[in-house]
Amino acid sequence: MKLEDIAHLANVSKSAASLALNGKPGVSEKTRARVLKIAKENNYVPLRKHMKIDETKLKIRFVACTNENVITDDYDQLPFFKELLSYITTEVGNNHHILTSNNLSKNNLFNELVSLENANPSDGILLLGTNLTSTHIAPVNKYFKNLVVLDTQCSNLDCNTVTMNSYQGGLYATKFLLDMGHENIGYIKGLPRINNFYDRRRGFKDALKFNHLSPNKLPKFYLPAMDIKVISKNREQFSLFVEGLTAIFCENDYIAISAIKTLKNLGYRIPEDISVIGFDDIFECRVMSPELSTIHVPIKEIAKEAISMIENNTSGLKSKKQIFLNTRLVCRDSVKSLLSK
Repeated sequence: MKLEDIAHLANVSKSAASLALNGKPGVSEKTRARVLKIAKENNYVPLRKHMKIDETKLKIRFVACTNENVITDDYDQLPFFKELLSYITTEVGNNHHILTSNNLSKNNLFNELVSLENANPSDGILLLGTNLTSTHIAPVNKYFKNLVVLDTQCSNLDCNTVTMNSYQGGLYATKFLLDMGHENIGYIKGLPRINNFYDRRRGFKDALKFNHLSPNKLPKFYLPAMDIKVISKNREQFSLFVEGLTAIFCENDYIAISAIKTLKNLGYRIPEDISVIGFDDIFECRVMSPELSTIHVPIKEIAKEAISMIENNTSGLKSKKQIFLNTRLVCRDSVKSLLSK
């Protein structure tokens, strides 16, 4: 029996099963007990013996900076971040490293991180940069030599980053809508604003310009980027926003799902009356009706590249690099072609 089988029987992820079996934090005691019970009942034997702590290659620290708008204390329950953390945990475990995770204050990031590292030094730091600006990142990057920033770009800093190519994704999504015959395309911006959203907006605008359309003439709307719920507060404004549109580009899948729920509530059919496309390709895209067309973000590859960068940087001073992993279009059922067959 393999680890995957234990995870399946326990109805948990492979990484959660591994944490439970190895006595590591990150799973509830109830889950740990269920996994251990299943392993014992099925005489589970690991394929390889785990290395001793003193033989472990690296100690890696994952840091998220919390604030009330984007990275909340329970951010790891949101689909995108949950998947990212799962892949990081798996990659760290596969390479026999030790992973610690800390939620720090966004406004006191540098001081809190220095204090943590003084008390318990790590070999490398993964910093979730989703809601951070270069002002937050610069002092941390200058002080810590083996730092990798995830989920944002820092073009004005000499630092290591791994993120998705948000500009390309925005371009691809908009080009797809145009190729399907849509020109009256609304745009829903996420609140609060983060770097990835600005890049997606640039891709959207450039795709329109390449097709001799003015983005300034198309309507835009604002929705919370980290909530999935039917719009109630600005319902009338939303109705005015969608009037005359054939398609809507949403800056992430949370927004797209909220938009679809609200459109249905208003009596619109998706995609017969209006098409919707999202960004991220979270799990919910595949279980909703209609299934959401979106831009796939290579989260697993982001995790692999980040761990590899940490490993490479421990062997000596390396030139810093910023990696953009390309996205890809995922066509499902929420976009309709307006072209005559």
